[in-house]
Amino acid sequence: MIDNINLKVSYKDDELLLERLEDAYRKDINTYSGHIQNMGIYRNLDGLHIHGSLAKYYSGENITPLTILQVNEAISMFEVQTGIELETAIVKGVELGISVKTKEKPSEYLRLFGNRARFTRHEYSSLKGIETITYSNSKGSFQFSGYDKMEEVIQKHRQIPIQFEGSNILRLEYKIVRRRGIKAKFHRDLTAYDLSNPAVYQKLQTLFLEAYQSIPKFGRQFYIDTSENITPKKWDEILAEQYRHSFPDGYKYLLQSLRESGAISDKSFERIKATERKRGREYRLIDRSPLIAELDERVRRMIQGCFIAIID
Repeated sequence: MIDNINLKVSYKDDELLLERLEDAYRKDINTYSGHIQNMGIYRNLDGLHIHGSLAKYYSGENITPLTILQVNEAISMFEVQTGIELETAIVKGVELGISVKTKEKPSEYLRLFGNRARFTRHEYSSLKGIETITYSNSKGSFQFSGYDKMEEVIQKHRQIPIQFEGSNILRLEYKIVRRRGIKAKFHRDLTAYDLSNPAVYQKLQTLFLEAYQSIPKFGRQFYIDTSENITPKKWDEILAEQYRHSFPDGYKYLLQSLRESGAISDKSFERIKATERKRGREYRLIDRSPLIAELDERVRRMIQGCFIAIID
């Protein structure tokens, strides 16, 4: 599951490293950059910074998740190849990702992803439908994304494992993009080799699952308690909530259009989102969208499979 990493490390032997870097570029005595395979390396006055996909570095693609043993091996390989000791390298950012085979196109699932509390939702769409959705918090420390992995593979001419050929692939990623975000979740800094520590790895899996489950999903039906009197106001609420779930595209388009026109202020928009969350807690769901039920199960199985890999 561990994919992109961002490390900061103390390192002195710049001349030796420069000889090993591909496409090395030295700006001045304190600044240079280059890469080893897909791993970018940048030096400035703040230290030496390493960033890139550990999965792609190790196996050439990131669709197949790395096991905890492979994470450890990848870090060791990088040490040998670069001569950089990573025992004390500080993790400034880390990304966990899974590539989920789905029955339908990823856009059919992404269109059912709603607004998450205290996160801003960004959506990128094309004529094919929603291609990418990203959630980010106000301080920028945490992100959760979903996108069509096959579109990326095709556009960038990436390698794809045989078992995924011809499949619909929905990529889901959880990112801690700042050092303070890591400290907030672990109450300490993480080092590079902590990423292959079973307790840390399992905690990251839990954070991934919590982030996925915290996103409201559309396409659900509601239980209506007929033993209580349904007032006109209550009926309006039921209709609004059912419309939001039955026609998510139309609902989101109408809300966004009114916001962009100024008919709905930013303050009112936040109040509407708060009302959505409140109704989501008040109404009892009697079933899930078949697409979301499928996706929930596939995500659960993949997380469980990675957990079993830790134990083994």
